[in-house]
Amino acid sequence: MNFKEFINGRQRQKIVLVAVLAVIFIVLFFFYRRTITKNEPVVKDFSTTTIKTLSTDELKKIIPARIDSISYLFGIKKEWIREAGYTPEPDKQKVKKDKPKKPEQKPVVLPKDNLWFSKEITIPKDVPAAEINFEISNFLYEYDFDCKGTEDPKNGNLLLNIYNKKDSSKKTLADVQFVYSDKIKRDAADICIILNKVDEIQLGLLEKILKSSEKYSVVLPDLVDRIDAQTVVLDSKRDYVLFMDIGTEQDMSAEFRTDMKEKEWKSKVRSSCYEYDKAAGVIILNPKKVAPLGTDILMEFGLYNLKAYKDTILIKFNPEEKDKRKIDALFADITSRTQKGGRSMIYLVNFNADEFNYYKDEIFKLKRKGFKFFTFTEILKRRQKNPETEIKQEITG
Repeated sequence: MNFKEFINGRQRQKIVLVAVLAVIFIVLFFFYRRTITKNEPVVKDFSTTTIKTLSTDELKKIIPARIDSISYLFGIKKEWIREAGYTPEPDKQKVKKDKPKKPEQKPVVLPKDNLWFSKEITIPKDVPAAEINFEISNFLYEYDFDCKGTEDPKNGNLLLNIYNKKDSSKKTLADVQFVYSDKIKRDAADICIILNKVDEIQLGLLEKILKSSEKYSVVLPDLVDRIDAQTVVLDSKRDYVLFMDIGTEQDMSAEFRTDMKEKEWKSKVRSSCYEYDKAAGVIILNPKKVAPLGTDILMEFGLYNLKAYKDTILIKFNPEEKDKRKIDALFADITSRTQKGGRSMIYLVNFNADEFNYYKDEIFKLKRKGFKFFTFTEILKRRQKNPETEIKQEITG
């Protein structure tokens, strides 16, 4: 056998080997697939991928109910939502006194072009109808519906025509009209949040918090051993307030004490005004109700550009809840006081870094209801323009 015959023989062996392996692979794959087929159930469960199909009657109930719920998120009251086509109530002034009163009848709802429903929602001037439209559009998208908004150029009223996305003709199945009115107002308030004890937050995290675009103020740390935290606050240009204590002879850490001579505490007031001339104000803490020193100190600060206030201006919020539950409790307290008539409230709170992040992420829930947030400097200016809000603050506080 020469060299050429040897090479050809080796090639034929390789071809035969590959062919045998291919046959073995095909046989094994056949038996593998057959085994899987036997183990598969006769009826397959597609519940994880099947989209529930709602009936027309179900959709007629779900869609208007969800639209109402979305409206409530923006501070819209239930009595401002009604079915379109209602009959107006009779003018009570035109009814003669000698005529007996007829029993009140519920408004008669008239059908409107055989629509599923037709709503008319009256909203205050400060409600952004475009944002409500956006939320409703997102909700409708989940159910394979959409809406088209038409704004009245004269009054800004918005009409939403709802249709099924699968319908190429975009036939209107329901509509919602938002009608602006200057006769109604949402239950909302001006809020100022003051962060206390920020020196307990790690400096790197504190710097991030102070850079937040949210409007709030902080209490300037005054501890000598945490002068670094005070420096961080001052360098941030964040709106800040000073806390100063009034105490007795035994309260050595208090800025003002009953054993101080008049010249001494007046000098303390004057030096504070010059040293912290950028402060938004001074909060005088008087836990032991020391009088008349407390009143004298407030009057002395009034002689300078740095104003002082009693600590009763604050709502001291320090619940037992932690983390996200603390933020939920804060929002619930703000809402509760607002419903009782509060229109301008200043909260003193203690947040750690995580709690502040929760606050920052959730604050939109109050903002979309009409609540406005300000620094201590800003909210005092607003109170000067509207003194009634300060009276309501004292009532709710």
